[in-house]
Amino acid sequence: MTTFSSDDPIEPATFDLIIIGTGLPGSVIAAAASAAGKTVLQLDPYNSYGSHFASLHLNDFTSFIHSHATPSSTASSNSTPTSIDHDYTVLDLNPRLLYSNIEIATYAPEILAKHHPKRFTIDLGGPRVFFCADKAIDLILKSGVYHEVKSIDANFIFDGKGQLWNVPDSRGAIFKDKSLSLIEKNKLMKFFKLVWQHLAASDGGDEGSQNSESSKILEEDLESPFVDFLKRMQLPHKIKSIILYAIAMVDYDQDNLEFCKSILKTREGIERLALYQKSRLTNAPEAMIYPKYGHGDLSYAICRRAAVKGCVYAERVPVSVLMDKHSEQYKGVRLSTGQDLFSHHLVLDPTFKFPLPPASSPPDLSTSLKDDKGKVARGICITTSSMKPDISNCFLVYPPGCLYPEQHTSIRAIQIAGSSAEVCPKGMFVLYFSALCDDAEQGKRSLHAAMNALLTLPVSGNRHGSAVHSEDAEIKPTLVWSTLYIQELIMDQHEYFISTPMPDGNLNYNDLIDATAEIFHRIYPDEEFFPLTSSARSLEDDCGVVLEN
Repeated sequence: MTTFSSDDPIEPATFDLIIIGTGLPGSVIAAAASAAGKTVLQLDPYNSYGSHFASLHLNDFTSFIHSHATPSSTASSNSTPTSIDHDYTVLDLNPRLLYSNIEIATYAPEILAKHHPKRFTIDLGGPRVFFCADKAIDLILKSGVYHEVKSIDANFIFDGKGQLWNVPDSRGAIFKDKSLSLIEKNKLMKFFKLVWQHLAASDGGDEGSQNSESSKILEEDLESPFVDFLKRMQLPHKIKSIILYAIAMVDYDQDNLEFCKSILKTREGIERLALYQKSRLTNAPEAMIYPKYGHGDLSYAICRRAAVKGCVYAERVPVSVLMDKHSEQYKGVRLSTGQDLFSHHLVLDPTFKFPLPPASSPPDLSTSLKDDKGKVARGICITTSSMKPDISNCFLVYPPGCLYPEQHTSIRAIQIAGSSAEVCPKGMFVLYFSALCDDAEQGKRSLHAAMNALLTLPVSGNRHGSAVHSEDAEIKPTLVWSTLYIQELIMDQHEYFISTPMPDGNLNYNDLIDATAEIFHRIYPDEEFFPLTSSARSLEDDCGVVLEN
């Protein structure tokens, strides 16, 4: 492992690829390129791993989001090149301002004062989980990364009346669910049976059988909206909502075409159910798992694996970009020490941006990897009790319309217990909320409604004057600390460099990994993205996903 400090000269001076930032996508590209035999240099001006994918201690968390929401006193979005020497135009990197409308409130300072801020590890891009059979787990196994995880113990859906329903996602869960009538149970079992028969026939499991084709869902049904398919199955509204929003994880209200930005087709809906079901069939007790030390630990683990494969890493190194003065083509980077380093390709973390030279043409933007969903509202709460007794880690979804009529998107939340993961002190819980939104007002309204429906806000510290007064208020978690912020969903594609994606609004990493793989293949079209080598298969204690009980 080769690591340089800010004062050490870096050798060699020329690389195949330079990556600025240690966000998850950039770190994955560094590891994949290093595994393919490329010479890679990964630079980070900060002293921590992860960028916007980081898990930070409480004080560091608040400092980070404020530093990326307020313009720097030393940098402007309209900055011009810092200098022009004999051969190069030198462009400064500026922080990209991705966060806005930040609200931070402490409701019980006496409780927080009992614990050091470093006892809390907060994800910047939550809520997020791994599905046990998703692409993130496949990436971890192929890359040879060692990663400790905890199980998400239960999945719930909010019913609109203050109750949390269990998500009946298996045969046993369906029959044990006391909130479902016998008719509802039969309809749900019939639907799942149809889906599994279709998947088995599509995978060739019934090959040669006369029932193979008859077991498949018709092609015209697969191309129809999933919500219409569920209606044709005569599923009750409650069951339909569970399938759409708690298992298929649909973002937008599928029954409201006026506000629905993305209609899920039946084919993709079936694929999402298949991912969920395959995740339940692994060794984990539930479909979802969470990193023991927060999601930022994955970026750190990937960086370590890249270094093992030969990637050179340097932290706390301010850097500028070198452009050829005449051709305006990218050439390399200049460190704050004055050292120039060169590479064939540059990958830039979206934490940073730099202005084009004055005479350059407009950037060549690509829409293939650009997220067009606008913004995502994120909220984080620290509480002193669980949302459900005897439940440590759990997932909760608020379907569209369950909180107020104008709620057109799903709101997702996960709860992580300090007794389970190393993210907060024992006896305390961290809750993450998120919802896609068009603007800050819409996003904040959604998250405030979700938090108020779930948590007890102390009257003395309730900034919104809406303490819970329901009959079961005493069993609802009491809010100790909270933050809410709006994150832009952007991804630049420039003719001189490639920018990696931001944390998106999804619960898992599948789209991010697809986008990262596409970037890798744009740079190295003839290389395989993390081939599963014999050495990776033989690693035992040094790699893999370890689920702690």
